[in-house]
Amino acid sequence: MKSFSAKTLEEAKQEAAKHFSISQEMLKIKVVQTPRRGFLGFGKRPAIIEAAPIQQKTEQPSHLQKPSQQATPQKAKQTKKKRHSPKAQSHPAKAAIKKAAPKSPEELERERVAANHQRNLKQMRKAANGCCGYIEDILRELGVHGTAQVNQLRAHSLNIEIKTKQSSTVIGYHGRQINALEQLGTAYLNYHGVHDPGLVLDTANYRERRRKTIAKLADRCVTEVIATGQAVFLDPMPARERKELHRLLEDNPKVTTYSHGREPFRSVVVVPSN
Repeated sequence: MKSFSAKTLEEAKQEAAKHFSISQEMLKIKVVQTPRRGFLGFGKRPAIIEAAPIQQKTEQPSHLQKPSQQATPQKAKQTKKKRHSPKAQSHPAKAAIKKAAPKSPEELERERVAANHQRNLKQMRKAANGCCGYIEDILRELGVHGTAQVNQLRAHSLNIEIKTKQSSTVIGYHGRQINALEQLGTAYLNYHGVHDPGLVLDTANYRERRRKTIAKLADRCVTEVIATGQAVFLDPMPARERKELHRLLEDNPKVTTYSHGREPFRSVVVVPSN
């Protein structure tokens, strides 16, 4: 088989048909690589196929065919009568005539929600591998050798693990580098049709270590607020970390928390509850 490359699969098939001077229907085609548009110039690749003419089988002359394969006119007539005989019809056909019971609004709503979930899950699966390739392309441009692998995939959430020996470079100062990569990955998923995606990038167990750091930070804030009676203004942090800090302190009767400022400089403020 001969290889052909083009921007799209259709163009590659046209090139193959033109090369062999036959129509596409007369070609045996194998897709080697599907095309990818990429995002912001990263991850773009062409379509590649392998094609060859289909070898048509020659029909065996009628005088060489086995007699058993040629039905006599009388036998064919009997077979035709048997096919159209009323006795040959099965009774289960009557069951299909019965009208199905109308579905309740609750059942229709459950079916609609299930269909939406499956559609969103399919879209996420379709975009997840492309997102991994996009992140790897960015890391390559930054001089980082590593791979991105899907750890957990759901209809609206995706966890990707970056495996590299340069994890400190990927994380950056106070996690700014990995958080920026996470925003770019979220933009990629949005661009490829995933509605309201929640992307989490992790490397060298950074997210778990960061969660423990936020828990210690919450305890220090409570201690300082109670000791001084004044509000504590924290440094800007991502929305997920602000949410975690609010959750840790929401049941503490001595302090209250709220967010202040605009993205990407939005931060948490801890104040006395009174």
